[in-house]
Amino acid sequence: MAAEPGREFAFARTEKFAGTIVWRYRFEPEGTGTRVTESYEVARPVGRIGWFIIGALGRDPDRMTTMREGLRESLRRLKRLVEAGAAPSF
Repeated sequence: MAAEPGREFAFARTEKFAGTIVWRYRFEPEGTGTRVTESYEVARPVGRIGWFIIGALGRDPDRMTTMREGLRESLRRLKRLVEAGAAPSF
């Protein structure tokens, strides 16, 4: 993963049968502020058993909207930490 203070950090989340996702945050100066880019990469895709389990538990009918809102909430939390002068813990 990555950890460059002030530039980037990344971490991976692996779940049994559900693959591995790498989440990444990049920071770039922009005007008087900072542009934050949050992204993810599927490092190991969900396997057949994982998709079966996901299907059996019921799928989110609007997964993209749910993911976008999760991304927005992560960025709101990061903004609150920075404005409060707190350093995020990783």
